[in-house]
Amino acid sequence: MFPTWSTFCVAFFGVFSMACFAQRAAVPGSPRGTPYRIDLAQYNQALLPRVRTLLGAAELAEEQYVPYFELLPEYRDRLSGNFLLDGFARARDAARCLTCMSSSYLFLSYYNETIVDGRGDTERVWTFAKRICRLLGFKQYLCEGVVNMNGQVIEYVLRNRRPFPEPEDICQIFLQEQDCVRDGRSITEAALYRSVDITPPAEEQEEQVRSRMYTPPDAGGSCSANPAPKKSPLTIVHLTDIHYDPEYVVGVNADCKAEACCRTLPDLAPATPETAAGYWSDYRDCDTPWHGVVDVMEHIRRQHPKIDAIYFTGDIVHHFTWNTSIETNEGAMRQVFDLMKRVFPGVPLYPVLGNHESHPANLYAPHDVEASYRMDYLYDFIADQWADWLPIKDIRPTLTEGGYYTVRTPYGVRIIGLNNNPCFVHNFWLFYSLDYFMPQLQWLHDTLLQAEWDNERVHILAHVPSYDDSCFIGWTREYRKIVERFAHIIAGQFNGHSHVDEFNLYYRRDDPSRAVSVAWNGGSTTTFTKLNPNYKVFQFDPVTFEPLEQETWMYNLTDANLTPDQRPSWYRLYSFKSYYQLPDLSVDSLHRLVQRFAQSEQQLHRYWQAKQKYSDPLLQEGCTSTCLRNALCAIVRTEHDDERACELLYERAAQSNATTSQSG
Repeated sequence: MFPTWSTFCVAFFGVFSMACFAQRAAVPGSPRGTPYRIDLAQYNQALLPRVRTLLGAAELAEEQYVPYFELLPEYRDRLSGNFLLDGFARARDAARCLTCMSSSYLFLSYYNETIVDGRGDTERVWTFAKRICRLLGFKQYLCEGVVNMNGQVIEYVLRNRRPFPEPEDICQIFLQEQDCVRDGRSITEAALYRSVDITPPAEEQEEQVRSRMYTPPDAGGSCSANPAPKKSPLTIVHLTDIHYDPEYVVGVNADCKAEACCRTLPDLAPATPETAAGYWSDYRDCDTPWHGVVDVMEHIRRQHPKIDAIYFTGDIVHHFTWNTSIETNEGAMRQVFDLMKRVFPGVPLYPVLGNHESHPANLYAPHDVEASYRMDYLYDFIADQWADWLPIKDIRPTLTEGGYYTVRTPYGVRIIGLNNNPCFVHNFWLFYSLDYFMPQLQWLHDTLLQAEWDNERVHILAHVPSYDDSCFIGWTREYRKIVERFAHIIAGQFNGHSHVDEFNLYYRRDDPSRAVSVAWNGGSTTTFTKLNPNYKVFQFDPVTFEPLEQETWMYNLTDANLTPDQRPSWYRLYSFKSYYQLPDLSVDSLHRLVQRFAQSEQQLHRYWQAKQKYSDPLLQEGCTSTCLRNALCAIVRTEHDDERACELLYERAAQSNATTSQSG
């Protein structure tokens, strides 16, 4: 996952998504003046012949690649000012929405002319795609790599999808977080795809479900002749988002302007002292060198000699999504898994896949497509790699079906390891089917139902946070229903992907004032982007498996790079209860915490600092007003565009502050 929006969309699979991460300068909106109104159809009709001339040329000189709006002098002033996109009243960023819609329109127009109407061949389509990519300002090697790598998948989807996609079908998924949705026509409506069949609780369980209470099995009790000895808390390390770069070059120019840096790239300028990549990595769009990966693992082993288990929530592979292969991805994963086995012998490890583990990145295909497009190779690979930690024979049916599994641990809690990467909005297979992941969600429900019958507690591991705007609403909506139904047995949820130190509260759909479950994010051991490396250590109650404490450990990258001949100075950034002055880590305590955040920007800012792992560049950028409100809303939003819990928090905070002022 990428923390900033311009790099966030780099892991795309075709020219459609080039529009997603095109720099804002391509269509630079401005808040000044009276908004212009842009008619999308007229704009596209004016743009198409201008672009056609460039795309149809035998060769293009470098200087002929210019932003779209420079090709249309009659639109230049309007697109340089504040404008609205007619028919897209909900769009939060008209500039990005327009760029995505126009890029998709251009590509689909050429595709129809060349493939559907039979006037050309596939190679011509991909030449057009690469040139559209270049028009959006991206380097030639990046455009070549991404289009060549993803072309066959795009063609398969377009050839088999019915009905043929419209530009808005593409953009409202890719730009879900920006609500790039045409008025009156949305493919995110629940009626358009299947839903999970939720089994209501049995009558004797109804009170537990309502109160979120769990009844642990009888362990002897105070009246027993031989009371069970008190168990020590469980220590579980949460690791995520390693993003190992086998080609990391210390000292290379880290200011490469290519979406991912710190390796040798074409036409890369020589490094200066200011731009040279640091020894332990770099804040500038860089992943982790091998010695950095080794340091994290060996430090954890030294610092925490008693570890009961490790939760690993995915993303070993680097961010150079235009330069991957099955062989190199597997090589990196094998190297990291072997390191884990060597450093943590005998320690149970429960892993899940990240969106970068697939090739091409982000693409997790349905199980019913042609064999050459399926993910069988990856699922077979992880079955072999994870056999030291998991009972592969027992979990193989679901692991080979979709990369997910469930096991009961030796210490008693049931682990459910999801592969929710199909929900990532940059997964092009969503255009083939909006709900092909539904069998996994139904399996999740059924597994939780069995756990409820067996009186088990459950920890759920997944890579993409279901509450993240980059997770398609078709998944988040159904997942939220499942969490609400089984919140009384779900003792914890653990995610990665976002790279930041955050948590999220799930609220009831029918009562946005009532929190029912919590999800914890592990942050990242990579510095990508502008972040310090970190991992987390949880203490769990050995009977209920509720978290008792959470510690975040990290080092400051600036300081570490000043002494490349020494290991980084890891330290405990904070302990959650102490840092936030909480009696415990229960859902109710966390709900009271976010109420405090809504009432105090000072306390909310302190959370934001910890969320950013006290990163030097991000602390320098700062966060105020709207930024802080977004940070709080991100905690309590569990479904795209459902802001009710956040709005209610601020409403009640305003009422409380008004009452306090009156009484004072």
